[in-house]
Amino acid sequence: MPHAEVAAQACAELAHDALFQWTFSQREHAVGLLRAALPPPLVAAVRWGTLRVEKGSFVDRALRSRHSDLVLSARVGEGRVYFYVIVEQQRDVEALMVFRMGLYMMRLWEQLVREQPGLKKLPPIMPVLVHHSDTGWTAARAFEDIVAIDGPARAALLPHIPRFELRLIDVSGGRAGDLVEQALTALGKVVLWCLSVSGDDARLEREIGRIAAALDEVLQAPSGLAALEALLRYLVATHARFSARKIGRLLEKAAGPRAQEAIVNALDEIERRGERRGRAQGRAQTLLELLAARFGAVPADVSARILAANEAALVAWTTRVLTAPTPEDVLAEDGERPAATRRPAARKRARRV
Repeated sequence: MPHAEVAAQACAELAHDALFQWTFSQREHAVGLLRAALPPPLVAAVRWGTLRVEKGSFVDRALRSRHSDLVLSARVGEGRVYFYVIVEQQRDVEALMVFRMGLYMMRLWEQLVREQPGLKKLPPIMPVLVHHSDTGWTAARAFEDIVAIDGPARAALLPHIPRFELRLIDVSGGRAGDLVEQALTALGKVVLWCLSVSGDDARLEREIGRIAAALDEVLQAPSGLAALEALLRYLVATHARFSARKIGRLLEKAAGPRAQEAIVNALDEIERRGERRGRAQGRAQTLLELLAARFGAVPADVSARILAANEAALVAWTTRVLTAPTPEDVLAEDGERPAATRRPAARKRARRV
């Protein structure tokens, strides 16, 4: 894949994660998302005022271009329940997604046990998947449904097979449904709609009127300008064939003339950051050429990381490219680099008497 396409893809992946994390790390929007996803008895039992964002991500690094995760927890009765939320950044259905979710849940439990050595029982984890694709969700939602055993033996084996089911929010083609829409905040509605039209220019242009009322409500909130900039940044990154100004005009058409000044200001800031990103991309291209000259073909994951990096990191990596033994060592943090690649500490000279 050409470097320009990889760069565009890396920007889109970062935009997915940034918009999702920024929105649903805020309690009011996270509450709306979970209310939309959870069964009514659990919604009634959760003490929503205790909801908090937990630290940590459990998605494999190689899959972070496809999945973003967010861990939240809240009090239910005398204990806490954890909500493990994944939003997909892909437009197809992953047949073993429920298996991947199980891996991530186990990693979360492992962390909780490590942090609380005296723990005698595990807290519950509710897995939530936000999905969008051309077809809608078509794969298994229950773990036992992906275990290949049929006939009389299945009933005997089921008690020994992990059993859990995904709670699904399917926003494919804007089909989230009235119950989901009613539970979400205005910003939550706009964000999930933006996720659902990611990369689909025709739907963005055709359906943007659907979010007009919600967008107007977002802009009236105290954090409206920050939300607008986050939305614009996401749409610009995921609709590369549209200029930032065209996307701004589409949003203005949906939100009305009152939003014009806010949209212009947000676009100006995005363009200033775009200029800085352009300088970073130039440095990234130079670094990729140096790596290729020294090591040969650059691995895709290394290339993607370079193209998504900020200017300061690129400067540091470029100074290291001539001495590091592998491309991975060029990008390693100081604490991760092999001792042989680190600059030796200056030896103190014995003072002569």
